[in-house]
Amino acid sequence: MALSLARRILRSIYRAMVAYGTMYTGVDPGGADRTAPASVLELRGPGPAHPERVRPDVPLTPSERALLRGLR
Repeated sequence: MALSLARRILRSIYRAMVAYGTMYTGVDPGGADRTAPASVLELRGPGPAHPERVRPDVPLTPSERALLRGLR
């Protein structure tokens, strides 16, 4: 009895977390094809009006270049 209650609670929490994540990624993990669109998998920077936009005329610092290499 206690085990089935715990499973129902955990299943509900899991489904809520999946729904919450779907709002931010736009990927439905329970979709028919169960694959993420290519646009979600691409590594892209912030949008044109984003306040943390990287200036193209300022070179990256050595630590920023190391981080970029680690992301690729």
